[in-house]
Amino acid sequence: MPGSPLVSILIANFNNGRFIAETMESAVRQTYPNTEFVIVDDGSEDDSLSVIERFISAHPEAKARLVKNTDHKGCGRIKRQCVELSEGQYFCFLDPDDTIVPEAVATLMEVFKAHPEYGIVYCTHYLCNENLEPQGVSTYPGRIPEGQSHLTSTEGHISALALCNRKIYDQTLGINASYQVSEDQDLYLKMEEMAPVFFVDKPLYYYRKHDHNTSWDDNKVFNNFYWKYICEKAAYQRRRRQQLRVDNLSRKEMRKRSFSFYWRCCKNLFRKKFAHA
Repeated sequence: MPGSPLVSILIANFNNGRFIAETMESAVRQTYPNTEFVIVDDGSEDDSLSVIERFISAHPEAKARLVKNTDHKGCGRIKRQCVELSEGQYFCFLDPDDTIVPEAVATLMEVFKAHPEYGIVYCTHYLCNENLEPQGVSTYPGRIPEGQSHLTSTEGHISALALCNRKIYDQTLGINASYQVSEDQDLYLKMEEMAPVFFVDKPLYYYRKHDHNTSWDDNKVFNNFYWKYICEKAAYQRRRRQQLRVDNLSRKEMRKRSFSFYWRCCKNLFRKKFAHA
């Protein structure tokens, strides 16, 4: 539709064949009139590719693009690849085991229409079981208190679904391809340094909790903590170097975060040592 900027829905997939058809269905059913969706498969070893190809063939009306990586490049690299392949003036990530409500993109784009200077418009999400049945609404996303930021917030945080302004994204160094997890947190931190962000207090995203997703797998909890610390430390140093406002985060607080990180490193090493004793 004329006058509606293109929005790219980006799906970075690895071995989510049992869920991804439902994910793509929610992307296709968006009420917003001008979307594309880009799927990058990161060398999946399950039936993901056949599921994706069948879905695209069955929906010729969808503006869809599939790129197949022959090897597994990792989360940061594949998400950066998604952005580079997209053509939208705005983009959002939709994880291949999650879904969005039909009006998700339209709701967030209403804010951008009134405030094109914003960098990110985001919302809260439903916490669901493996069957995608809502068990509640997450309290992690929320409005960031005045005088704070995503880096320093004691209350609200940026989370899925986050619709990003490509013009603002291009002013940053982009997604760090070396990150295995927390690449989204790194992105939010970079973008909030360039432009305001805005919270829409509606759950527009269904987050599926299951045995194999990155955030909840017990074997990956420490890895998640490590990368979160790395991106927070990088943001703090970047803001100090560029003489940007660091809000309520002092050097003392960063030392406390560093101590907490190394303490968890030690506990993790001891746990592994005694587990194999």
